[in-house]
Amino acid sequence: MTDTRTPRPGADRIASVDTSIDEEGRTDRTLMGWQGWLFAGVAVAFSCFHLYTAFFGSLPHMQQRATHGLFGVVLAIAFFSLGPGSARTRATLPWYDWGLIVCAILPMGYVLLNWQDMFRARLFPEPHHLVLTVMAVGVFLEACRRVLGWSLVILAGLALAYAMLGHLIPGTWGHAGFSPERMASRLFMADSGLWGMLPGLSATVISIFILFGLIVMGTGGGQAFMNAALVLAGRQVGGAAKVATVGSSLMGTISGSGMANAAATGSLTIPMMRRLGYRREFAVGVEATASTGGQLMPPIMGAGAFVMAEIVGIPYLTIVVAAIIPAILFYLGNFWVIHLSARKEGIAPVPAAQIPSARATFTIMFVLQLILPIGLMIWLLLSGYSIAYAGSQAVLATLIVFFFINREHSLKAKCLIFLEILRKAGVSLAMMAVLAFVAQITVSMISATGIGVKFTDMMVSFGGQSLFLVLVMAMLACIILGMGMPTTAAYVLSASLAAPALIALDVPPLHAHLFAFYFAILATITPPVCTAIYAAAAIAEIRWTRAVGDTMKLGWVAFTIPFMFVYSPQLLMEGAPLEIAMVATVKAIGVLALATATINHFACALSVAQRVMAFGGALLLITPGWETNIAGLVLTGLAMVLNLRAHRAATAPAWGGSP
Repeated sequence: MTDTRTPRPGADRIASVDTSIDEEGRTDRTLMGWQGWLFAGVAVAFSCFHLYTAFFGSLPHMQQRATHGLFGVVLAIAFFSLGPGSARTRATLPWYDWGLIVCAILPMGYVLLNWQDMFRARLFPEPHHLVLTVMAVGVFLEACRRVLGWSLVILAGLALAYAMLGHLIPGTWGHAGFSPERMASRLFMADSGLWGMLPGLSATVISIFILFGLIVMGTGGGQAFMNAALVLAGRQVGGAAKVATVGSSLMGTISGSGMANAAATGSLTIPMMRRLGYRREFAVGVEATASTGGQLMPPIMGAGAFVMAEIVGIPYLTIVVAAIIPAILFYLGNFWVIHLSARKEGIAPVPAAQIPSARATFTIMFVLQLILPIGLMIWLLLSGYSIAYAGSQAVLATLIVFFFINREHSLKAKCLIFLEILRKAGVSLAMMAVLAFVAQITVSMISATGIGVKFTDMMVSFGGQSLFLVLVMAMLACIILGMGMPTTAAYVLSASLAAPALIALDVPPLHAHLFAFYFAILATITPPVCTAIYAAAAIAEIRWTRAVGDTMKLGWVAFTIPFMFVYSPQLLMEGAPLEIAMVATVKAIGVLALATATINHFACALSVAQRVMAFGGALLLITPGWETNIAGLVLTGLAMVLNLRAHRAATAPAWGGSP
């Protein structure tokens, strides 16, 4: 849908957050008149509510979560229509959407006013509690359907049906079944249902980091990231694709959505790659892979590290440190594929005229805009402060720099930019809220019915105590559960089903949850529901199916990394420093060899024998065991030496020719 509206002041600065609303190209509304002003105000109020509670403390947890859910549902209904409709229903709210808003206000308002009495009476629900439960679950499911589509709604619906109809299922998978009263008690009246852990994280930790990311990007950080990427990578072979990788990874670690990040940065990087000779398919693959990988990159990891810390009970910094080497391996393989592809196809670097100078890029404002808030957040976490407090202070530092030090805009323009960021952030927060509540329904029913334990037993039994087979099944489960999901929801669902099976086979909890986290995120570039490819392909104006092959070439090395760190825990910074360095070096060589075999090029095109040797050597390098690793080094080294000799022979002047 083409937007022909006149840009508001500062619109160039907030372009990077625009995709949080219509990243999927669906029938989101542009409300007009008093309704537009009303719901813009509601969105701003939602953002302000989370800023206030981050700085001054949260409400009692059920009130905090109910407020978060109420704002989320109202804004999701307001900004996302029922489906394709007339221009009128996209510019104004029809009567049935006002009815849905009322259906959201009643149960959430009841919780806000009566949460203590309701919690005390949770074992003895009354008829009105059943009605309120149905209303709350219904509006959350409908809001989620509008925002995300049917995938998570169907999953939650199946979980609810399984809970209520379990007594009709024979055998191991059956259970006693939940009565309507028990469903109301579990879902609505207790703090383990709708008001459980995931909405709690969404209403506190995740919300402040969504705000932090959008405020950083909207106040100039997005352009600063891209300028830094141009300076660091623009002059190299394959510079345009490397710029896209650096810029998208830096922005992706904050955005928390591979699809949103691909849409935001791809609008800049894909046209640049096309101008310098890259095929559309390859440009899409570069952008989709880099945007996805940004969520695997410390220190923020798309807020996933904070969620994992809460779920697993492991300190945030332990998770961040553990994720460093896998992230390096991911981008090492990605950069090497880009480098070899550029050499193979003769792609030129970015023209010098399009690259800003390092002096103009790495200024004091760069430090204040980006390094200061992120550095402050990390320092506060190292000092023992809570995640929410560290995030709130990072937001405060960003706003102080923008309003009091940045001289690029007048005060009026700054206020308009900030209000627009808050409006966009309010809608992004609403999207996250409804996803969190619906994912919580699924997780709650998995826990209550015991199906998670049964799924774990099935995986372990089917795998026959073979860790590799269970890892493969867990990978498939995580990818399926992560299809079409944002990072946090994908990880939580994967962690509830796949991680326990790995832990049952004595995989340490951190390893198991990082494994689930990786594959839940890699689902965004895995067909058929590869949302990051969808977004990038739309910008490149090609069918997404055409870009799948190039995306897999760029990203498939990443699918081996979780297997590597499960079998070689040194990659998660466990062990002596020398041992960690040696294992990391061997795996890095394996990643480079695997990328080389994938592209079929080193100094020149690989022969069939050289490619087989490189691929075999790579497999030996990424598997555990020093004997196989040494054999892999020999095999890979031999393949590369033979390729170099073939290249020199092909490029050497003929005997007697001119030197």
